[in-house]
Amino acid sequence: MAATKRRIGQIGLGALGLPFARRLHNAFGALRVFDIQQDAVATARGFGATAARSPRDLAARCALILLSLPDPAAVRAVMEGPKGVLAGAKAGTLVIDTSTVDPRTSEAMARAARAGGVGYLDAPVTSGEPGFAGVEAAKSGTFTVLVGGRKSDFRAARPVLEVLGKRVEHLGPSGSGSVMKLISNHIAGIATWAVAEGLALSAACGVPALRAMDVLGGTVAASYVMSDDVRPRVESGNFEPGFSVDLYHKDLRLTAELGDGLAVPLMFNQLAMEMFQRVRDQGRGGKSQMDCVNYMAELAAVDIHDPPSRAARARSVQRRKT
Repeated sequence: MAATKRRIGQIGLGALGLPFARRLHNAFGALRVFDIQQDAVATARGFGATAARSPRDLAARCALILLSLPDPAAVRAVMEGPKGVLAGAKAGTLVIDTSTVDPRTSEAMARAARAGGVGYLDAPVTSGEPGFAGVEAAKSGTFTVLVGGRKSDFRAARPVLEVLGKRVEHLGPSGSGSVMKLISNHIAGIATWAVAEGLALSAACGVPALRAMDVLGGTVAASYVMSDDVRPRVESGNFEPGFSVDLYHKDLRLTAELGDGLAVPLMFNQLAMEMFQRVRDQGRGGKSQMDCVNYMAELAAVDIHDPPSRAARARSVQRRKT
């Protein structure tokens, strides 16, 4: 049966999950939802979704289920156990997991699902369209969707995946989407700290962050991270999630485990993870990962918006040394 004719359910209504649910409801009509946060469920009910009592209850009533969860433990908790999805799902049900998890979790969930005749795709999402990062990409449906799993399940899920993202890539067997998402966040996490460090240095030299990004955007330093992730946060001054420091640290930890299992050294990943941990240690784990720009500015004791001249900064540094 085509995905557009199936009864659709969604589990997880967080920063990305809630806009996903709204898009699915708008595209396909009836939508059943579950989340442990009742305020998020109330919001979804406000635009027409129906609340389920448990993941099992939702799975028993839906033939296609989208997951949007924070980590591997949450995915396993929702999928397994007497109140989990697999306890209620009928043969022929299809699960699309957009959570960012390690490939071993995706592979294990796919095996468990197939044992009951249930399809399973790992389908994490990542930003790629200029001007549409994070939550804005979820609202606009402009994500790139990275998919691992059986081709037959991918074909069945495609109408739903194309509601979530502008670009949908089937990368291979179960776990392939999760692998590519971790690599994407590995590269972007390192780049985020490089941008933060560069902006702190430019401010110490008397160049405000926005002016520096204007210029750097036309050089070899130009990147999506700088133009579409960092810049909007610096312009607005809003460093609430979005995508949190805690979640980014989790993704880098999963990447480190992936590299370790394959004997691939990931030195820069380790450094980025340690830097995110420093931010977490200050109680800022719930902020946007772009708060690392503020953290670097604080370490450097600079105002990235209104810095002194390089000469004035040098005189100040010299006075402190003497």
